[in-house]
Amino acid sequence: MRQTTRFRMGRAPSTGAVVALVLLLCACSPTNPSVTPTPELTHDPSALNVTALLDLSGTRSPGGSPQRDALQLWADQHSATVPRVKLKVVDVSGSPSKTALELRRAAVEDRADAIVVGVAVDYDDAFDNIVQLAHVPVLFTLPIREPATRDGGWAFALAPTPAQLSRVVLDDAARRSVLSSSLIVSDESTTAIIDRIAITTELGRRQVNPIVITVTAADATGKLRPLLASTSTVILAGTPRSYVDAARTVTPGTTLYLSYVSELAEIGDLRDAAALAVWPGSRWITASAAAVGGSTVARSSFVQAYSDRAGPPSTVAASAYDALALLASVAEKGTDSEQMRERLESSSFAGVAAAYTFRPSQHAGFNPGALVLLRYVAPRAPPEIR
Repeated sequence: MRQTTRFRMGRAPSTGAVVALVLLLCACSPTNPSVTPTPELTHDPSALNVTALLDLSGTRSPGGSPQRDALQLWADQHSATVPRVKLKVVDVSGSPSKTALELRRAAVEDRADAIVVGVAVDYDDAFDNIVQLAHVPVLFTLPIREPATRDGGWAFALAPTPAQLSRVVLDDAARRSVLSSSLIVSDESTTAIIDRIAITTELGRRQVNPIVITVTAADATGKLRPLLASTSTVILAGTPRSYVDAARTVTPGTTLYLSYVSELAEIGDLRDAAALAVWPGSRWITASAAAVGGSTVARSSFVQAYSDRAGPPSTVAASAYDALALLASVAEKGTDSEQMRERLESSSFAGVAAAYTFRPSQHAGFNPGALVLLRYVAPRAPPEIR
């Protein structure tokens, strides 16, 4: 008999305690000796000063290197932009507490005009409080829940929300199989928790009681192999690193739905099973753009330039590129934080990953019409639309 875990719909433990401790330490002491100092950045009043927080070391996934490459590509291509964009990249080393500390440092000590957060965060109320205290636009390039807009709000989501992503995945799965027989797998990492909660919530809205199994990197293969042999729809929450060995055993007839934050290298590690895996991403950076009405010159230029520099871009990398482009566009008339926020809240911007539309009551700007399910083609080839 197949053994599964019926998972409760509640949230996993919040990062609130960690963030509260961070705020307490910041209030009690001007410095924190446990934090590795980042390079000093002199505030340039004539420039748009942007700090990007990325995971360039540590174990948290996805890694920040693709986003760093995209940010640097935009900066190199637009070195003559007015105002000049002064970019500082900070490695938060996979640490939630350091992410919070460096966000505060960027706003208070470095006096950044805007902050790009390219790491996986549990965007709970405590983390939202830190963002609001920063009092500068904070752009997120990985999925977070719909940002708060009370008192204006300073968080802007460039990635699709977890709810949008869940609908795309489950709409497709429902066309191919009975949703009640689908298996959701989570290793309870930050990205997996975000995916798992969104998927089970959407299934609940559809009156489907989900089947959820939790695994660790150590026991994933033993738990999953017998289930993969008898399940036609498997949703792997979060980055697929923990599931790769087991997923390689999947056979035709089973569809693996991977996360939006999956990296091409991880999918390639599935080997022959990669052909049976799909994941949500942007239609505009795929190899088959011509089949969906063509691509703009800017998108084609980005894909070519990024590929020459670092290999095929992911949707996440494209969103990081869009973050700098969007900030530069709203800073053309000045870098006052309140005015930049107001311009963002009235912006419609055509990026390389998607079109973005923000309003005072809507701080998640990704147009879900750009979302499609992608499939793996080859190690150095852009993905194609399924």
